[in-house]
Amino acid sequence: MNGNEPVTPTVLGEGGRSWRPTAVGLTHILVLPQGFTLAIAGSLAICLGRHGYPGPLGVWLFVAGASAGYCLLILAFGALRPTVSQPVGIVGLGLLDVTAVVVVPLVALGSWWIPNADLAYLATGLVVHLTYIPLVAGTMVLLSPRAQQHSATSR
Repeated sequence: MNGNEPVTPTVLGEGGRSWRPTAVGLTHILVLPQGFTLAIAGSLAICLGRHGYPGPLGVWLFVAGASAGYCLLILAFGALRPTVSQPVGIVGLGLLDVTAVVVVPLVALGSWWIPNADLAYLATGLVVHLTYIPLVAGTMVLLSPRAQQHSATSR
């Protein structure tokens, strides 16, 4: 075994479950929530460091900005249409999601200059959504096995 063999998940009750397929399955499930959590936490930590604790209004504005950013992306991408196939599989290099490393400084650049703390929290919530989802989608497309295979055959 060289580690590149396909992992076939087993079902509990069918001889038990081994550690490696379980860990691989968990990485597939957690890749986007993990990256998104890091993007939100990192962006919020920078905003906290710059503006201090915002109080209830600032917290609500952060959530409102994040919700607005998410809704804008849903509308912009046409995600409300029922023809979207789900779920999107994340395989290959797309699992190496380091998008948050790029998103956090972009969000900081987008809100650092805002002197009003409440507006800075609103902008932070908005910009983290407007950057993370498009960037991770682009990264997944570029790093997908199909894109890698296409670029290898076009050489």
